[in-house]
Amino acid sequence: MTTPELSVIVPTHDVGLWVGELLSSILEDQSTPADPVDLEVIVVDDASTDETFEIAEAYAARDPRLTVVRSPGKGGGQARNHGVSLARGRFLAFADGDDLVPRGAYAAMLRKTRQTGSDMVVGRFFKLFSDRVWWPVRAWPAFDEERTLVTLSDVPSALRNRACWNRVFRRDFWDTAQISFPDASRSNDIEPMVHALTTARFDIVTETVYVYRDRPGPGSMTAKSHSPAGIISYLEQELRCARRIIELGDPQVRAEYASLIFDADGWMAIVRALRGMSVIDPEALEPARVLVAELVGLFDDGVVDGLERDKRWGWRLVESGQWATAARLIGEDVRWGDRAVADILETLQLVADSGVVPLRTLQRPLVNAVATISLGDETLVGDDLADLVLKHRDLFTVVAEAVQADEAGEAGVALGWRLGRIMAALDDGPELLRQVVSGATDPVTATSLSLVDGRAHLHLTHTMVVPDRLRVVFLHDRRRRTLDYGAAELASGSLEVALPTAALSGGRWRMRFEGRDALGEFDGPVIIHEDVIGERIGERAQIVELDGRPRHGIEIPLTFGERGVRKARRVAGRIVRRVRR
Repeated sequence: MTTPELSVIVPTHDVGLWVGELLSSILEDQSTPADPVDLEVIVVDDASTDETFEIAEAYAARDPRLTVVRSPGKGGGQARNHGVSLARGRFLAFADGDDLVPRGAYAAMLRKTRQTGSDMVVGRFFKLFSDRVWWPVRAWPAFDEERTLVTLSDVPSALRNRACWNRVFRRDFWDTAQISFPDASRSNDIEPMVHALTTARFDIVTETVYVYRDRPGPGSMTAKSHSPAGIISYLEQELRCARRIIELGDPQVRAEYASLIFDADGWMAIVRALRGMSVIDPEALEPARVLVAELVGLFDDGVVDGLERDKRWGWRLVESGQWATAARLIGEDVRWGDRAVADILETLQLVADSGVVPLRTLQRPLVNAVATISLGDETLVGDDLADLVLKHRDLFTVVAEAVQADEAGEAGVALGWRLGRIMAALDDGPELLRQVVSGATDPVTATSLSLVDGRAHLHLTHTMVVPDRLRVVFLHDRRRRTLDYGAAELASGSLEVALPTAALSGGRWRMRFEGRDALGEFDGPVIIHEDVIGERIGERAQIVELDGRPRHGIEIPLTFGERGVRKARRVAGRIVRRVRR
């Protein structure tokens, strides 16, 4: 029996729907008369309960290059190791039973290593989802061009790719380096691939050599990550990888690995685990906490504290064993944009009570939460919102005090007038607070806007507390038209504003308010919603949408003279720019 050049090991477990496509892509699409590939394929079945084994045997009956055996152990790692022990080729490759190998992939990698004598050749790949295709390699500079006989120190971003299936290994390198797959329930290739990357001289080819099929369902690796055992197994491997990276002694590789773990792969492993657990059991997760603490300790030189907010908090929470709070923080999505204000505030309170996150760092998310409150939020108006604010009074108070103590000024601006009015009302008791938030903290609200009889008619209601003054401002570039109202005019709680459109020059005008009441100074935009607009077109004016937002303004056509002035300004501007160049 002749010795094949390449042995391809394929571990399988319940992939009957896909294994035929994978085997066809290897056995039928890799050799051409111009570029033959002498290969063998070894399928090692890991206790499949479907027809996977029978389908593979049927292929083997038609093609002597295929051998099908049952794994002597359990798990994908043992199946791969058993396949390696049976392999006869001078080179090794791995493929999963539910993926695809593009035409000519192995030929491209073998051609490269024959030329260079490298220990390993790595190629590009993409991930195939049910609704999209993703090319992760496009974000990794190592794959921007073909590379020859490099080490990990030459291309640190190659560390981002730790899968075993988009590469070919020289068999004597594999044996000399003593690489093997661990007995792990998931991600069993990250450790041997880090071993290979830190040991080998390798090539990178720009050909696409693998198609990874994202396969949802209970049999997938993703599903197995949703248990305490799954996340513990992953973290054990990651910790061994971390120690190997540190031993390498290259600061750039170390930084790349820290980013990979804390900002990408490791973070997503935590997210998937917590989202997938129906019950968070701190006792079962205690070994994972210990592993996280050790992993963070190896790199805790500002790496975690430099992460974006949710990741920074998340790592600190799981490091201290507060898994349930971390799960609440992560929720259904790392982004908070679609969360209800009640959920945001409840989560912020849990984070605040954890003792892990400094309260002053909650300032911006708290302000963002308050800023999203509007009368359109039917779940949080009036007494409901007041009750929520009263429940989280300590959180609001501590953050407000931190902002007031900040002399930089930027934090004070970020606080916003909404939160400021809430805090002022809190100082005077719950009844005043209820009065303030009955308008969802907006002191002035537009209830109608129309253009009639050559005038812009604006009806405003307000929830000002003992009103002193209110100024309605029409703005266009640097031009202002203001209308002032005193306490007597504001006593009824509503206000009619009428401004002749003839008083407005050509262009788009937006509206703001500036005022003062018992809670202090305030200002903000007059929000004009679609459903409050009446007569849209009037004499020499029309109501238009501004910047695609739920806010409207008044557009006045330019006169002949105004158009001439604007054109002259544009011409003058172009002349000035040319002179400057």
